[in-house]
Amino acid sequence: MKRLALGVLLVAGCAEQAKPFYCTASGETKASVVTFATFAKQLPDKTVEGLDIDGIVSDGTDEAGCYKKDFIGTDGTPGVDNQVATLLPIVEGAVGKGNIDAILGAAISNGQLIIMMAVRGVDDPHSDDCVDVAFGAGMGSPYLDGSGKYLSNQTFAWDLALDPVSVLRGGRIDGGVLTAGPGDIIIPVRILDAKFNLSLHSARVKMKLTADPLFGGATLSGLVGGGVEVEELGTIIKSLNIGQSVMGAVVPLLKSNADLAPRGDGTCHQISAALRFDTTAAFLMGE
Repeated sequence: MKRLALGVLLVAGCAEQAKPFYCTASGETKASVVTFATFAKQLPDKTVEGLDIDGIVSDGTDEAGCYKKDFIGTDGTPGVDNQVATLLPIVEGAVGKGNIDAILGAAISNGQLIIMMAVRGVDDPHSDDCVDVAFGAGMGSPYLDGSGKYLSNQTFAWDLALDPVSVLRGGRIDGGVLTAGPGDIIIPVRILDAKFNLSLHSARVKMKLTADPLFGGATLSGLVGGGVEVEELGTIIKSLNIGQSVMGAVVPLLKSNADLAPRGDGTCHQISAALRFDTTAAFLMGE
């Protein structure tokens, strides 16, 4: 197994110097570009789209979860962390339900928001015990089909001037489902006049991966979740053109809903969030 082989190499070289663990000793890179993005939400049946970020199923009485009860996922999985989902209706009430998705969709279609993902070290797109997942801003001029979606297998490049490439190491593919994390990543956000990088801490990924057998890329569909620093998110929200009433309602709730990174005094300084992405296969220069 690739993970075992790499582990042997690391042990053999430990007398020299400890080396970072990578899953790219062999295999291909499956690149893709995001074609759809939205915030993961709470559904009418009270289940929540999201991931278990902290590995704890909190019942609302434990200090490790800052006394915030975890949610049940849409597939019945307990322990889902996504407190931001409970705040989205407040924002949607001000900007209009569906308008957040429409704004994100327009930014993707016009090329303002280009997010690249690259799954590195893939030996088998159906089952692989060690892959790395890279995220970053892309640059290029996307071409659209008749429905306004990106055409597959276009060429892009990392836009390192806007966003550093961040990587989740040591992921895996089981039955065509990609999982990776925890680790820290940065998601570039460019919508309307807002330009910022969203830092996700202890981030995890769970996405369906379908390899393109002809051109070598992949399509991905699923979730990326993690913790966002409350102070950072508050600063971002205050910089957006969403109105003072929304800011006044949402910003104070960030701190009271924080559920990750406990301080030891019953409070947390991160709030859980998740994004749902769809991608299409692409060529990525340098990969």
